[in-house]
Amino acid sequence: MLLDKDKLQDKLLEVIEIFPWYKGLIGGERTSYSLEALPLMTSTTLDTYYYNQPIDPSLTVYRTSGTSTGRRKAILYSKEDDKHYIDIKTKLYSDLIAGSGCVSALADMGTGHAANTALSIFERLGLEHHSIPFELPIEQHIEQLQTFKPDLLYTMPSILDHIVHATRDPRAFGIRKIILVGEIASLGWQQNMARLFGLEPCDIIDTYGSIEIGTIAYYSHDHGRYIFADGIFAEGIGTQEIGEELSPLSNDESVLVLTSTVRKMLPAIRFVTYDVVRDFRSVMIDGVEKQSFSSIVKRVGRELKHGEKISLYDIEQVVYRHIEDAIIRVKVRKNALSVYIKSKSADNTIVPKIKEEIRECIPEIGMMIRNHLLDDIEVIIVGKDEPMDSGKVKNKKLYYQKDKDRAELDLTDGILSTIGNTPLIKLKSLFNKSEFDVYAKMELMNPGGSAKDRPALRMIQEAWKEGTIGPGTTIIESSSGNMAISLAMICKYLGMRFISVIDPRTTETNLQILKALDAKIDYVANPDPVTGEFLPARLKRVQQLLAEIPGSYWPNQYANANNYLAHYHTTMKEIVTDLERVDYLFCSVSTCGTIRGLAEYARDHGLRTKIVAVDAEGSAIFGGNKSTRRFPGLGAGIVPPFCRADIIDHIVHVSDSDIVKGCRMLAQNESILAGASSGGIIAAVKQMEPDLTPGAVCAVILHDKGERYLDTVYSDTWVQGQFGRELWTEGVDVPEL
Repeated sequence: MLLDKDKLQDKLLEVIEIFPWYKGLIGGERTSYSLEALPLMTSTTLDTYYYNQPIDPSLTVYRTSGTSTGRRKAILYSKEDDKHYIDIKTKLYSDLIAGSGCVSALADMGTGHAANTALSIFERLGLEHHSIPFELPIEQHIEQLQTFKPDLLYTMPSILDHIVHATRDPRAFGIRKIILVGEIASLGWQQNMARLFGLEPCDIIDTYGSIEIGTIAYYSHDHGRYIFADGIFAEGIGTQEIGEELSPLSNDESVLVLTSTVRKMLPAIRFVTYDVVRDFRSVMIDGVEKQSFSSIVKRVGRELKHGEKISLYDIEQVVYRHIEDAIIRVKVRKNALSVYIKSKSADNTIVPKIKEEIRECIPEIGMMIRNHLLDDIEVIIVGKDEPMDSGKVKNKKLYYQKDKDRAELDLTDGILSTIGNTPLIKLKSLFNKSEFDVYAKMELMNPGGSAKDRPALRMIQEAWKEGTIGPGTTIIESSSGNMAISLAMICKYLGMRFISVIDPRTTETNLQILKALDAKIDYVANPDPVTGEFLPARLKRVQQLLAEIPGSYWPNQYANANNYLAHYHTTMKEIVTDLERVDYLFCSVSTCGTIRGLAEYARDHGLRTKIVAVDAEGSAIFGGNKSTRRFPGLGAGIVPPFCRADIIDHIVHVSDSDIVKGCRMLAQNESILAGASSGGIIAAVKQMEPDLTPGAVCAVILHDKGERYLDTVYSDTWVQGQFGRELWTEGVDVPEL
């Protein structure tokens, strides 16, 4: 099967237009190329030209979970890419569940590209739908399944493992179809899961995709093979064609290389997946030739060393022949291969047989053991009450632990132990004549002075747990305000270096705080020439620093899901615990991390809370006309990746003068010296007062301390110079200047 020449030519011209560097790779000025003559898009090539390029804020950014260098790769999607992705999946899933009678679906898989688009796809299919974050305890996953009783479950194999192990009878959920994504799912594993859920093997459908390419293939039970999705042309090549000192494969194995005719913001011509498949060939389906393969068995790569011999597919096939209810995790560390098995029924008598069969089915392992390149296989039956390695609901089935042991350090003691659990106080004076109550969540009382302490800590904790960072790591972030201060405080305590990439709008007060916490300052003097915004210029500088500094790490507050999950797991839970009932929740927006965490918690827990987003005039977050704003931390010049308008009930825009008045009202009536966004919150409540239900309970987020605004909001000279005396209204003292 050959790729159509016209399609290849069109794709080639598109890639050259979007990625001018690609023309240098193909050389010359020829206008016609065969596919085989074009270069392979290896990880080395993409590291050099693509993964670390400046990020256009108009594009959606998805990130890999980590690499051998500890750096997360940035994958870009345009609106057209996202549309193609959703269109392809919608059509595929429609075909896969046709005739099944499914009317409801649950996405239980966490974050990332597939998770973020799942609900849109279910909505297109006319399915009632819910989702649950993988970060929640397994008990809440079970509760959601029991309550919602979805016909279709969309999840990952590792999560399904935990669901099965945590419930007596998975059949009781009433699930009709299970669609899998994300990890290798051997046929033995799939057949075992079908039995446990009371399904036919064809009711569990494995799909294969990647964050770079999107949807790649699905398993057809009718043909016993994986069939490639529309818009994908595949090649199966040997490791010798890639180079990189990769070991040879068996005769029926090949590395999958893909060309996508629909993917735009990726040079998707001959993209090397590093996934090894078996029996790659074309088959006839309904009179049409389709590319296919029988199974995905492992990955290869320079960082895997002996690990590239390990086939999780084959190991699972062995284990499930002997243990039907197993959860399997395989770890390669130094020269040791360990297979961890958790089961309600297994005992240690089966261990020798499993070890012997793994050696037989993967001859390379047996040879490496005999040649002392690999220690003997260790098969460990994990006790009933003992946790698997990471203990998370979602975790890898096969992982490679670095040789260097990481220092153990408590990530919750000392100053870090004071983050969160902030007070909630009633604003008695400011709203004493109102027919509703207003309670303020005092996030400004976090040790770093703002709500950003929570996401900063969670982003660092999760990266630390994954082994991505540790003592001596250099953390780099684009922030000149609260997030920078929070990260500086945390990094100093944990023995890491912190670099804050700032611009001219950074206040002198914030600079002094950062320097006091030993942060290094990297100054970007000029805005992005295309957009006129400083954010793209700062992000470009972050990428330059990452490339220059070995072992550096970018938390990426703009797209790191731990930003909003911090508030999901702590802030909203604390508010609800204290108040029991919340009718309205007012929250300012900038990166949209705080409001998304609060809103998703309210939605997932069935709360009737109305979510009110407080945005600045001149912000582009909700489609407004972008203009100059005087205060950082409220509003944005772009639509942030975390923004989800569908879970927000009301949007209130406040002016800069409203912000000043709100701040001063807080100080004069409640003795609370709060930052600019808090003033905007108070102004928003005042604006909505006529529409608030009598007797309502309102919660507001007071985000940060006012000391950082002494030169602006609380400076009479500055305020009168900016706004004049017409600013002052009843309830705010008129300064005598």
